[in-house]
Amino acid sequence: MKKLFASAFAVLLCSAALSLTFWVSWEGEAFYRQAAEDFYSQTGIPVEIVYFPKIEEKLNISLKTGDLPDAALIKDTYIGDVASSNMSLPIPGDALKGYPERYLNPYIWNGVVGAVPYYADSQVAFVNLDAFERAGLSLEERLDFSQFELIKERLAGVVDYPIAFDFTSPYIMFPYVSALHSEQEMQNLLVGSHGSIEVVSKVKKYFDEGTISRLERAAMNGLFRQGKIGIMLQGSYMAEKFREKGPRFAMLPFPDLEGIEIKGVIDSKGFALFNGGTLDQCLSFINFLNEHSKEFFVQYDKYPLFGSDWLPEMEEIIDEGRFMPNRPGYQSLLFEALEPALQAIYSGAMTVDQALEGAQSYIESVW
Repeated sequence: MKKLFASAFAVLLCSAALSLTFWVSWEGEAFYRQAAEDFYSQTGIPVEIVYFPKIEEKLNISLKTGDLPDAALIKDTYIGDVASSNMSLPIPGDALKGYPERYLNPYIWNGVVGAVPYYADSQVAFVNLDAFERAGLSLEERLDFSQFELIKERLAGVVDYPIAFDFTSPYIMFPYVSALHSEQEMQNLLVGSHGSIEVVSKVKKYFDEGTISRLERAAMNGLFRQGKIGIMLQGSYMAEKFREKGPRFAMLPFPDLEGIEIKGVIDSKGFALFNGGTLDQCLSFINFLNEHSKEFFVQYDKYPLFGSDWLPEMEEIIDEGRFMPNRPGYQSLLFEALEPALQAIYSGAMTVDQALEGAQSYIESVW
């Protein structure tokens, strides 16, 4: 476990004059509040936890007004926007000793680490083990679309939707759209290449043939909880909700596509810091969170980016995944361009090449 460079003595010495404000989002609000209480009991430093369901919207305004907290939990894809605002602090190297380079890289902008990595979710294939058992199907370590026709036949009559995901979701389709791209092509937000057209055409064929059902996210999550879906592509953040109510399930990496290797997106979060006067104290609280996160991470399937063996299933999936580029505006522009293109493809209003080439033209006009 990492020990950040601020000593406990130095923190206590400053505690009387300081208090901290941390903005958080996503899962774990109760955990952060309890950790803040425990940290105050040990150090005398009060930490105000402010929860925002849509933290990026709040930060977009605050980065312009300067009304910022001491620290905020952000996505790795947002670090370019935060760092380029010149409002956040570079993270001292002493505070990052022991963090794997692979998990630091998504938080580097212009050669500087702009946030302390904390945890990662990942895109996964949720497999309904109860349905597989009733259908006499065995679970393999990886899935491939070439298996889907057989799986669908075996699951027919066992579940309403043997295989389902949302073809029109840019988040779900990004690993396939970018499957044949180099890292540089990914950085350049290329969606209209021959490779993208080839791969998306292959995926679309499985929908056209009825092998895969297209369901929207909210409906799909509910149906999986009811045991009515066999395989579903989704984010691992749903695992805790499925355990509350749902079938037995396993999480696997995103399925490969007829031998084309697919790397699911790793969605990691880290703490950006904004107040040089409370830097040491913020790092101390982050270290405190690291040391007390096991129950939270195990409950919500959050993979710790500071190193541990708490979640071996997630570790295997993370090892096979990839991070989305963190250029300012990358993810928002990707979704803005790709979603209508995928909708046009799915509806038949446009061919795959027309839609993706049109999306690329739009990206190039504003990028």
